[in-house]
Amino acid sequence: MPDVNTAPPAAAGPGAAAGGRRPRIIGFLCDWAVSAEGIVGDDGRMRDLPNVSLIKVPCSGFMRPSWLEFALRNGADGVFVCGCPLGDCFNRLGNNLIRDRVVQMRRRLERQKVQPDRVTTIFYGLHDQAEFVRAVREFSEHVAAMPAPAPARPRPPAAAATTKPAAGGEGQPSPAAGGAPPAPGAAAERKDREVSPDGAARSGRSDGTIASHRVLAVCNFLDRFLRANLLHLAVRHHRGGLTGEARLP
Repeated sequence: MPDVNTAPPAAAGPGAAAGGRRPRIIGFLCDWAVSAEGIVGDDGRMRDLPNVSLIKVPCSGFMRPSWLEFALRNGADGVFVCGCPLGDCFNRLGNNLIRDRVVQMRRRLERQKVQPDRVTTIFYGLHDQAEFVRAVREFSEHVAAMPAPAPARPRPPAAAATTKPAAGGEGQPSPAAGGAPPAPGAAAERKDREVSPDGAARSGRSDGTIASHRVLAVCNFLDRFLRANLLHLAVRHHRGGLTGEARLP
């Protein structure tokens, strides 16, 4: 998989704006969309646009907005997803799913003061290589004309806790000189963590809360399992219909 942090240095060339800046672009290409043969080199970058790295995915609907956001936060100036033409998805509705997800993601980026045009979707068929390259070049030039994204703010370092030996024992935590007094809920939290008569430590959470967390975890697991298997079954059913493996009586 191409690494966004090892892209070639910015220089004038194909896909660059008038100022000569060449952005780093990451593209996710559906296996059933435009063919990458002849337009992608061995290193995963486009031959006509070396600032664009392509990553093949089983289906455009397989993509998650969090993956696109991860690419933006790790050095990519722009991200796009290419799927089958709308209404002609090999997996029926994958391109519609990613289109709706990216629309929602662009709204969220706009609320976060990030240019939403850094993320887009394009849809081309197997033999639309020329149109695909033209669309990617236009997207690269559009991203290059944008102002550089603001660097991420560093997280403030965590305050180190100081300990002071107490009269009744060692290693008892105590606030630093002139520090704030303990929080009002600290005593209640310690009480919740007391050891019960049968020797088990009490966590402070009720049985109902623990049960709800377990139900949520099971639902999340089933959701991931069904998403992975339904896509696989849809592909098998489609291929079986083409090859005659599955026929109606």
